[in-house]
Amino acid sequence: MQRLNCENFPCHIPEQDCSLCFCPFYPCRDERTGGREKEGSWSCADCLIIHRPNVAEMIVDALMEGQSVPLVWKTLEELL
Repeated sequence: MQRLNCENFPCHIPEQDCSLCFCPFYPCRDERTGGREKEGSWSCADCLIIHRPNVAEMIVDALMEGQSVPLVWKTLEELL
């Protein structure tokens, strides 16, 4: 489910999936996502991973099934 009426839509890319308005992995500190350290804190501004439709669906499904955030992150790491 996407919030198409969000004032920030689309915040990254036009074909993004906005099922997750926040990243459950923040701060992942994994530069493979496109995120990076910026002025002493973790910046997700260039991360496109969480909004890919197939990735967002996988994350939401796994969390709804009761998988832990660390376990879901481990699965996501395999996709990076």
